Amino acid sequence: MVAVVAAIAIIFLAVLAKYAMQDIERKLAVQTGVNKALTKIDTALANFVAQNKRLPCPANGTIASGLGNAGVENPYPPTGVCALNQIDGVVPWVTLGISETDAMDPWNGRITYRVQPALASSITKLMDMSWCDPAGIPTGASGVALACTPGCVGAACMSALNYLYSKGLQVQDGTGIWLNNPSPLWAGAPVPPPPNSTGAAYVLISHGPSGAGAHNRGGGPVQPGSAVVGTNEMPNFANRALTGATIFIDAQSNTTNTLADFDDYLHHPTITSVLNSVSLGTRSH
Repeated sequence: MVAVVAAIAIIFLAVLAKYAMQDIERKLAVQTGVNKALTKIDTALANFVAQNKRLPCPANGTIASGLGNAGVENPYPPTGVCALNQIDGVVPWVTLGISETDAMDPWNGRITYRVQPALASSITKLMDMSWCDPAGIPTGASGVALACTPGCVGAACMSALNYLYSKGLQVQDGTGIWLNNPSPLWAGAPVPPPPNSTGAAYVLISHGPSGAGAHNRGGGPVQPGSAVVGTNEMPNFANRALTGATIFIDAQSNTTNTLADFDDYLHHPTITSVLNSVSLGTRSH
């Protein structure tokens, strides 16, 4: 009898282990899929920067697939600058030359996209630090010009630290730790130089399996998601306005269906990393 019970227990534990492994494999496959989608958009955005020395504005996520201007950066026709608040902004797949499917996550939600309007301006074209110089002398928290000056040499150039200060978007983890901070505290001017500013060039958001905060192909209202929307998910919603105080959240996964629930996936590379990837970063002259 004891042997039979022991055998049943072993079988039961083996089944549990099998299901646990399958669950781990399923979660890894999902994570791989969404990261692959976000990475493809990262590549398309980098290619856009290489060609245009700016980032694109978001597209209007409320426009249904197949309708005019769906997937096209907003405003249209181009006026040189993005709509400041970027409410309902999603990846502009047409502008980037990718398919609509490429701009969606594995749960058929359109991937939300946010960018600081100044970095998407076709007038100033700020996504270019190739004339910044490591020998440049910082002169103030926001620098002395909008861009590094072509033809400058050494100390006559703007410092990359100056150039980056206050540029980019803010991202924190779920505990208030800064992941991207464009304007860290700096009391001195002109010295000491500003600390390393790590503003995000842009933020991509897949709203995860719950879909809370995402638009779909129909362009309708934001999907409601699970019964309880996590507090940390709210700032990432597609229908939220972008302001100077907006802080996006990239927290640890939590599927408790409580206020701690979080199933978003984010990409938020620094401006420096994007520019270095397309050879528009700081150079010595």
